Amino acid sequence: MKTNSRITFILRGLVATKLLMASLTISAALFLFASCSSKNDPSPSSAQVLETLNNQGFGNLITSISSLTPTSSTADLATLNPFLADKQIVALGESTHGTSEFVTLRHRMIRHMVQQLNFRVLSVETNFSTAQNINEYILGGAGTGLSAVQSIKNSWVYNNQEFVQLIEWLREYNNGQSAANKVTFYGFDNQTCEPSAKRVQAYISQFDPSYVSSFNTTSKHFLNDFEEYFTKYSNEQLLKILPTAVSDFRNQWNTINAYFQSNKAALIAKGGERAYELTLRHWKIVQQTFNGFIYVEDELKGFNYRDTTMADNVDWIQKFENSKKMILWAHAGHSGNNKSITTQMGYHLKQRYQANYYTIGFFTNGGTVRVVHEVNGAPVLGELKIDPKPEHTITQAFALGKWSQFFLPMSAINGNAELKALFDKPMKVYFIGSTMEKSTVEQRLGAEYDAIVFLEKTTGTKPN
Repeated sequence: MKTNSRITFILRGLVATKLLMASLTISAALFLFASCSSKNDPSPSSAQVLETLNNQGFGNLITSISSLTPTSSTADLATLNPFLADKQIVALGESTHGTSEFVTLRHRMIRHMVQQLNFRVLSVETNFSTAQNINEYILGGAGTGLSAVQSIKNSWVYNNQEFVQLIEWLREYNNGQSAANKVTFYGFDNQTCEPSAKRVQAYISQFDPSYVSSFNTTSKHFLNDFEEYFTKYSNEQLLKILPTAVSDFRNQWNTINAYFQSNKAALIAKGGERAYELTLRHWKIVQQTFNGFIYVEDELKGFNYRDTTMADNVDWIQKFENSKKMILWAHAGHSGNNKSITTQMGYHLKQRYQANYYTIGFFTNGGTVRVVHEVNGAPVLGELKIDPKPEHTITQAFALGKWSQFFLPMSAINGNAELKALFDKPMKVYFIGSTMEKSTVEQRLGAEYDAIVFLEKTTGTKPN
């Protein structure tokens, strides 16, 4: 069944074209970001940008990154400590999902932040419930890093050798650490509800097996990700049916929620308070998923709804983990501090955590990227070349200036009027989600990020 693009945006984890829905596509959001830019204030050329950077001593404001190899010493990253050490949440936001060097550098940064800065939670842009498989593995569970990563339903974004290497390191680090000092792993997204419903089903099976039959009957739509809707109805019918079906889904959800509230004391006595609260969050993810169906025909409201719920999930994780310092791993289209037409997760977190939320955007000037693209009209996942573009004047200027890989805190330019004006200006950069649709957007780097990382040339992630 060929999917309608609007349904794909909200229901990408639920319909038949699984590859296109395999990760957290932000194509609609990219279009909306692009529509926010100034049309009357043309961007300067790369030569003009370079001249401004040179004249204002830009090279003295950046911190060079010595290595992109995840296992290399992190000593050079100590220069980032003044910017990261006192933060509650640090977001590492990639401008392109399928970029190897973004993964390996973040691996290095995570190692440094865990070992030197006492960060103890890593949360990534994937389904909350499937991410628990990775958490169980890094805390000493059975299996392998590869099997844990591949258990994330329909997500090619993390199914690569670089990410598996990070997961294996997290398990190695946790081995021998005290329980309070171990790193935990979470997802904060809600694009599919089957894994969440099955987590709740397993909990009830363990602690109240007499209720399993009732649970299965009431939750049948949630346990198979509404599959009967997608096999029975056309896209046109789904657009009409799903928003109105939400009322029924809510009644079903409320029935199970009432069961949990009525049986709270007994369930906690059997399984403990922490398992009970975690199960309630799995159930909340189910609700977040079907509530998104309301917006199947409104991309803007759908994007804003999703980012609001992701911020809510980050809040919940913070409380559940007793406010331990957290690293977020997401697309920059979610982790940035943007509120224009779209309202990003990062904006919500900045409002809630103020200076304790620090968002870093990772950008490239070109190379290759792993992405979904069309071949003879069919979606194919593979590596594509992304050439440096003349219109990407800021990244072109970085390359021309021989600043090939660096970290720039925006606080370094706050006292410089010319640099601040330059970085507050909308300028085009590569910004790629799951597909190549709208791969270039305009970003106000100084306004949307607390810092940026630039890597001049990057390559696609290596599939497992």
